[in-house]
Formats: sequence, structure tokens, C-alpha cells
Amino acid sequence: MNTQRIRILLTAIDKGSLTKAGQTLGYTQSYLTQTVKAFEDEIGFPLLVKTNRGVEPTNEAQMLIPAMRELIRSEERLDQEMAEIQGLHRGTIRIGTFVSTSVYWVPQIIEYFHNNYPEVVFQIEELGHEEMIRGLIDGSLDITLMSDPGKKVNIDFIPVLEDPMMVVFQPEKYDLSKYDYVPVDVLRDYPFIMTYKSYDKDPHKVFEDAGFMPQVRYHSRDDFAVLSMVQRGLGLAILPELTINEFPGDYDTRMLDPEAYRTLGIGIRSVEDAGPLARFVIKYIRENIR
Repeated sequence: MNTQRIRILLTAIDKGSLTKAGQTLGYTQSYLTQTVKAFEDEIGFPLLVKTNRGVEPTNEAQMLIPAMRELIRSEERLDQEMAEIQGLHRGTIRIGTFVSTSVYWVPQIIEYFHNNYPEVVFQIEELGHEEMIRGLIDGSLDITLMSDPGKKVNIDFIPVLEDPMMVVFQPEKYDLSKYDYVPVDVLRDYPFIMTYKSYDKDPHKVFEDAGFMPQVRYHSRDDFAVLSMVQRGLGLAILPELTINEFPGDYDTRMLDPEAYRTLGIGIRSVEDAGPLARFVIKYIRENIR
């Protein structure tokens, strides 16, 4: 079985577009189209269908995706094991990450490997919480930089640090600067801007633990868009300190009472089954990210 064809097919499915797959893999769209057509001719049924949004897998392709991902993972792991025996570190690692960890952690990680192990290739995707879990389970991601998914999710999680959750507000409009620690209960009466729960569950957990939900005026996928709206006095937000530190602006922040934290760390489908490159990257993160 030609694994190059499988890689091309899976990348097109993951990106939803042959053009985007070509940009990722360094091939022209015409080459990818010919390769997928040859693959379809070989196995005797179509694998991709064109839509207004790009391409999607056929029902037959959907049935094959788990086995194809497992084949690619096995090939990559074999390559990495052989490289490790030779004293080398090389290969591709696919990482899903929040915007905050992408800004704060990823540059340090890539800089270290670029300077010391240039044959390690990183594919970084900024995703939401549920997207990262799906990527680990279906094999499209090797590791994720995420918050603790909880015990109900069938993946392994390695904690790295505790990140405080803060209330963020425009002090000229909202009178919360008088507090050293803002009691969560007083937030019942204020309008909020929230990230979607599927994207970032941690702000929602603050209110779930308090036993109520605030008046949510707007939702967004992007922490920085939320902060931009907070600056304009459109509402308050609950955001992690790591995000706030990367977006200084015209707003004030306070810790909560009771204090709330998100546990940031590394998600992986199985620590026990991790390949040598994933284990090496995890070791670097645990020892160097603070």
C-alpha cells in the first residue's frame, strides 16, 4: 500500500481542501488531484467528494480513515524508533494548541528543536478544547497543549502548570476595582462576553462551580477578540492569566473569590503507546515550560 497516497488523502480530509493540503505538503493541487484519482482507481471506489466548502470524505473513505491513520502512525513510529537507535531525533509531530499556549509555549519549543534537532518538523494547529480531544482520539494530532479535560475523556493528560482565571473589566464602566478579590457571586448582575464552551470550558466551569450562569451578551472563539470587546466596555470576561499577559490594554483584572485555576498541560491519546518523538517533546515541555 502506497502510504504517500494515504498521507495526501488524510491531509486533504483534515484541511477540507486539496489546495490547503498542497500548501501543507508542498505539492501542487493538480498533483494531489492526480494522486487521489490514482488511489481511487486502484481501490475501485471514490474517496473524496467536492462540496461548496472544498472536499469531504465519501462514506467509503470514512470507513477506512481509522485504519489509514493507524498505518501512518505505525510507519512514523518505525521511522522514529530507527532514528532513535541511530542517536537521532527526526520526524513530524502534530500539535494542537490553544491560542494562549500557541503564543506563550510554542515559540520556545520550536526554537529549541530548530536549534538542536532541525530534522524535527512541527505541524501546529490552533484549536478549541473539543477539537483537540477529537484530534487525539482519531489520530490526526500527536499531542495537544490544553487544559485538563477531566476523567470522563478517554485520553491521557500530563499537568504542567496552574494558570489563574481572572475577571477582566473596563474600570471606567464597571465598579470592580474596589475589590482585591472579586466574589464570584457578585458577577450575577453583570453582562459577560464568553468563549464558546466547546472551545474553552474553563471560564464556564467557574460559574458551574458557583451554581449559576451570568448574563452572556456575546460569544467568541477567540480570547483576544473577547479582550478587545472588554476594552470597549461591552461586558466582563473570565480569562486565564496567560492570555491576559499577552494582550495588554485598557482594562483591569482581579483574582476571583474563591480562587479559580485552569491546569495546563499535555494531552496525548496514550502515554504508554507514545512514539519516541512524542515522548522526547513531552520531556522537553515538562522540564522547561514554566
